[in-house]
Amino acid sequence: MACSLTITGRAFPCKTGVGGIKRVWVSAYADQDWTAIANGAVTGVTTGQTLFGFELTKNSGSLQQTVNSSIENGTVFFEQTLTMVMPLIDASSNDELYELMKGRLSVLVQDANDNLLIMGYNEGVEVSGGDVGTGTAKGDLNGYNLTFVAHEPLPAPLLASTAGVPTDTNVTLTPGS
Repeated sequence: MACSLTITGRAFPCKTGVGGIKRVWVSAYADQDWTAIANGAVTGVTTGQTLFGFELTKNSGSLQQTVNSSIENGTVFFEQTLTMVMPLIDASSNDELYELMKGRLSVLVQDANDNLLIMGYNEGVEVSGGDVGTGTAKGDLNGYNLTFVAHEPLPAPLLASTAGVPTDTNVTLTPGS
């Protein structure tokens, strides 16, 4: 059976975007939190949801989505990998980050263009590794470097937002303290 394609092409975009991420918003994962994906975006949540913010040092985090395709098996999926670098080891951060490592998460990545990308839309996100280090030289990182991973059938959809604020008032973003 042939696969039908419904593509229309893509014009070259204007040079208005920049790389990097500003913040990561996290909550416990619950099935079907997000509304359905339409045209690569999600309008909001099906029930109220509060996500807690982790601010990143500029130029220190990234979200990469790797396409994994098998011609032999007829499968394709996206491995979404988020890296977060957070400076300064302290007791409260140790506790907070350990809590992140224990569970399955819902994660919003706020990029440098104020897009909100929903990582792990279908199956959630888990911490897959990282390190906590003191550094060697005075200018080295004293802090945390965490890696979060999700495996999804589609790239991370965007959450409808204006200037990094969700348009759905049932989504509450609470900055870290």
